[in-house]
Amino acid sequence: MAQSHTLEHIQKLMDSFANAAKRFGLTISLKKTKIMLQACAGSSPSKPNIFINGTPLNVVDKFCYHGNVLSQNAEINDDITRGRRIGAASAAFGKLESRLWKERGVPCTPEQ
Repeated sequence: MAQSHTLEHIQKLMDSFANAAKRFGLTISLKKTKIMLQACAGSSPSKPNIFINGTPLNVVDKFCYHGNVLSQNAEINDDITRGRRIGAASAAFGKLESRLWKERGVPCTPEQ
């Protein structure tokens, strides 16, 4: 993830990134590449037009990155209210039941 403070700098970063990818024979997934603004408090900038090889990128208010929902306002409410984090923790703990608790004879609750 790159950070920039001007639209011109964002476009220069994207152009450099696209050129580097091309030199190494890589392609950029335009479906997965998004632009998200985090504006200064009290400002409401218009949505930018940022391009990769002439194709405009989607501007989003939030997106999922490595299983976490990132938003313009840096709040984590979407992760919590949608149960994403709770569900992931529950699934991980559930996997421990067969791999650790039962298979290795480790009690789930402390013995008294």
